[in-house]
Amino acid sequence: MTERRQPPALLVLSNMYPGPSDPVFGSFVAKQVEALRAAGSSVRVVASARGRSGALGTLARYLSLAARTKVAALFHRDFDVIVAHFLYPTAWLARIASLLSGRPYVVVAHGLDVTSVRGRGLLARLSLSATRRASLVVAVSRALELRIRAELDLPLSVPTAVINMGVDRSVFSPAAADGARITLGWLSGEKVALFAGNLIERKGVDVLVEAFARLHSRGACDRLVIGGDGPLRDLLVLQASALGVAKAVDFLGAVDAPALARLMAAADVFVLPSRAEPLGVVLLEAMACATPVVASRVGGIPEIVAEGCGTLVEPDDPAALAAGMESVLADGKDDYAKACLDAAAANDVNANAARLLDEVAKATGAVG
Repeated sequence: MTERRQPPALLVLSNMYPGPSDPVFGSFVAKQVEALRAAGSSVRVVASARGRSGALGTLARYLSLAARTKVAALFHRDFDVIVAHFLYPTAWLARIASLLSGRPYVVVAHGLDVTSVRGRGLLARLSLSATRRASLVVAVSRALELRIRAELDLPLSVPTAVINMGVDRSVFSPAAADGARITLGWLSGEKVALFAGNLIERKGVDVLVEAFARLHSRGACDRLVIGGDGPLRDLLVLQASALGVAKAVDFLGAVDAPALARLMAAADVFVLPSRAEPLGVVLLEAMACATPVVASRVGGIPEIVAEGCGTLVEPDDPAALAAGMESVLADGKDDYAKACLDAAAANDVNANAARLLDEVAKATGAVG
């Protein structure tokens, strides 16, 4: 009988991680760390929570992260491999940690960081150089992997793997719907559409508000719930008022994972109208709650929204988005439940963490 090898011990670096002021910031990295530990890996984390905004605040976070990375590399060598989340600037820090500790490093690209390392600044150039020297580059979607190969001039000798962060089905499940509509104050017959994410231009929430106004005017959708915050919130509130649907649009602000799971399980449809999206884990979370999705056909989204889970539409098209939402709402959630649950199960956070450990061990030759 072959003895199972111990997974490699990891030093995980990330410039996004939950903290007291923002428990949602980088929560997907923290969730993967939990799954890696559950898979048997010893994991040391050096990460930054959200701090002060602006250039000075960002600089302070990066300097602190760099200092703590050096300390871990020099004095806490209880790891076999360094895993850095986000190419900018964490790939560069992983390179430093590798040189100081003699351990190999792996970088995980999440989307916008691929654009960041193509910048002209010194930190961007250092991060890009470090990415090209990694033992493995992990992309969260096939579409992102293709971008990395095409745009970053990654040497053919550097392997890539496609592994998304996965969905925590212990939190996001149909059971979260129990009593949720009553608690939320939604009427049993209301048709409710939900969005959750940052209120930024890339997410296309302005398109969603316009699409909802069209549906609401003809009684096809009764309520739009928006979870999340960001710089466009005030403009979106004004837009809803101008379109005459202010009383039917609920802006909830940031919500934690359990609250988001209740919203998803209670809603009739989840909508992600992004103009660009490397993957869209939030879609997996909605599908894990047996809720169908309507999303833009961009980036990695088509890779996770399987047939029968909802519908995909072209971005920046309110009429197409409204039509997609109306079709799914007319069908009802039950028609989509099985396909949604199957798609979520295929992207489970624990299974994907185990895959990451396998790929890391294969690429670096490291075992615990």
